[in-house]
Amino acid sequence: MRSSAGRAGVLAVATITLVLVAVLAGTAPRPYVVTAIDYHFHDAHPTLPIGPGRDLVVKNQGRNLHNVTIPELGYSRNVRPGDQLEIADIADKLPPGRYVMFCTIHRDRGMSGVIVIAPE
Repeated sequence: MRSSAGRAGVLAVATITLVLVAVLAGTAPRPYVVTAIDYHFHDAHPTLPIGPGRDLVVKNQGRNLHNVTIPELGYSRNVRPGDQLEIADIADKLPPGRYVMFCTIHRDRGMSGVIVIAPE
């Protein structure tokens, strides 16, 4: 039979472990998500900088095929309706600054946006 001090010690270790797991799980940077809807990139605005360690995810929630092009990155990919694409660690691939992204298919309709890579 364990003493109450022994049980309290085990409980304390378990509690600390759960707290550490929760804290560490919350420290991983979430991806920066841009949504392509018809002829617009939602959340591709210069007021929301992307920091180091974050991925850029573009989800196509519209009904048309779209393209994501970022010239400074040499990146151009199509994304079908209902699909998404991901550029891992985008801030590690571009220096801090403002970058235009656009859809080559619908650029004539003004489908473009700006992403901002934040300084470290």
